[in-house]
Amino acid sequence: MKDREEQLKRIIRQMLQPLRDIPLDIIIEAITDGCTVWPYDGHAFDMLEKIADLSVESINREGIVSRRPNEVGNYCEPHVKEAIEHLGGSARTPLTVSGKRKGAGYPDIEAELDEKPFYLEVKTYNERNKSTTQRSFYISPSSDFKITHDAYHLIIAFCMEEVGAMGDKRIYKAKACNIIDAHNLSCDVKYEFNSDNRRMYGDKSLIIMRKEYDI
Repeated sequence: MKDREEQLKRIIRQMLQPLRDIPLDIIIEAITDGCTVWPYDGHAFDMLEKIADLSVESINREGIVSRRPNEVGNYCEPHVKEAIEHLGGSARTPLTVSGKRKGAGYPDIEAELDEKPFYLEVKTYNERNKSTTQRSFYISPSSDFKITHDAYHLIIAFCMEEVGAMGDKRIYKAKACNIIDAHNLSCDVKYEFNSDNRRMYGDKSLIIMRKEYDI
């Protein structure tokens, strides 16, 4: 038993060594059924530029109102979809392997631009944090993943600036837009341990005290 425990400890220590600088195209091929991330080759460039222009124009018409800065990107996503459709492309929440539409997780949008497929991720940042090591891009493997075919993978990133307030919320507008080819985006893997409510609160052998109070 002790030898087995030591073996498991060694395995866990090895797992904790992070993997670094893995290109996104390699990750996608590994965690899907061999789906290819095409390197961007200039396809539909003029259309992408117009999508950026229309999205910023729409965002800045009234601004994005949000209580939490990290939710601003979610509110920008519909503006990007509307711009794509206005220009004759298609944009939708991606279909998973099982055929379900899934909003959470990478990527945000499945689009067709000039008769070719694109996966688009919408991000926001500000001038103060754009050069920091703050983690801003996440991708998690799933048995029902949102990537089901070969495509270009682009990130549409808006540089947002706080321009006012509305009660306890803030108003943000876009001062720049970057379109990024995610094909060779360098990513790291960091393992974590997790548990859940059932194991924390349902295992009575762990609870050293419980009191109930009138409310």
